[in-house]
Amino acid sequence: MSQLVAWCGFVGAWLLVFGPLNQAIREVGEEEFERDAITRAVSEIGVPAPVSAWWLVVPPAYFVLRRRRDRIYRRRVRDAMSPEDIRAFDHLRDVASAWFLVAAGASLIAVKETWELVETHEWSDWIFWALLATMLVLGIVVTVTRIRRPDHG
Repeated sequence: MSQLVAWCGFVGAWLLVFGPLNQAIREVGEEEFERDAITRAVSEIGVPAPVSAWWLVVPPAYFVLRRRRDRIYRRRVRDAMSPEDIRAFDHLRDVASAWFLVAAGASLIAVKETWELVETHEWSDWIFWALLATMLVLGIVVTVTRIRRPDHG
């Protein structure tokens, strides 16, 4: 019976990972966000010049300069967008972030359940890593397949 329960925990935990990813794809695809708004804003203001590679001689300075340049660029893009487009983009970002957090939490539970399955069967540690890799690849394949489907559903 303990083996059956271990398998149920393993499968259930991974379904909790795949479910939020599926829901995220559906909800983000259904959002009323006009992706052209960002493209228009970017074309209006232009892309700033990159930070000189010479600053890599002093890596902290390079990263500070690059971060500052990116922050200014993002602000200029937002300023070039309409308030409606900004609200739609912010909502899209919030939805995607929320589902990412759910999937991340479920992933941690899935790792634990995978470990418990391996312990219940007294398998080697390499089987844990193989199962984990297999489930991660399966998750990526399912997600990419859903994204590439024309109806996303």
